Amino acid sequence: MEIGKTKIIIQPIEEIQENLLRFLKEGLEGIFSFDNLKAEVWEKILSLRDSEYNRSRGQYKGSKVLERLLNLHYIKKTYRILGVMDKDLYSRNLNFIFGIATSPRSLSSKRSGAALISITRLRQEFYRKPKNKILFQKRVLKEGVHELGHTFGLGHCNNYCIMTFSNHLGETDEKPLEFCKSCSKKLKTYFQNI
Repeated sequence: MEIGKTKIIIQPIEEIQENLLRFLKEGLEGIFSFDNLKAEVWEKILSLRDSEYNRSRGQYKGSKVLERLLNLHYIKKTYRILGVMDKDLYSRNLNFIFGIATSPRSLSSKRSGAALISITRLRQEFYRKPKNKILFQKRVLKEGVHELGHTFGLGHCNNYCIMTFSNHLGETDEKPLEFCKSCSKKLKTYFQNI
């Protein structure tokens, strides 16, 4: 597989349905089409490690999984890597997270970045509600775009925007599947300066 300088690699972690990965790939290419970014699903599945799991919480620590993704990303010299897993994640100050990402701090990190999303809490069934495939796919795409947005230097946004922080799933459903004018402008400036 040739890895381009403008390619987002989607890294399945453990088993993830192929049709969901395909949907995510196509959705990412549509959202980031203004910069001709392409997406590709990595064939090799990444396994989770015991050291990333917190037994007392029954969750995986997002920063540990992200760190390994980032190392893989540097080894493979990818432009962006988005890990997708179906296990519950947490962060130091939060009891759960939908995702986590690196943010660029220097010119070299502007050319690379890693993001991670968990699809576990994006399913209706997690909340004992009827399955809704379309809503689930939309949530996965929103969280993937949101976390990748962080790798492109975007922070959380207070506008009606994909970069709005989600405290709960209702807020994920309410936010649009697009960047606001301000974030779009920041993204275009970001891409012009790498």
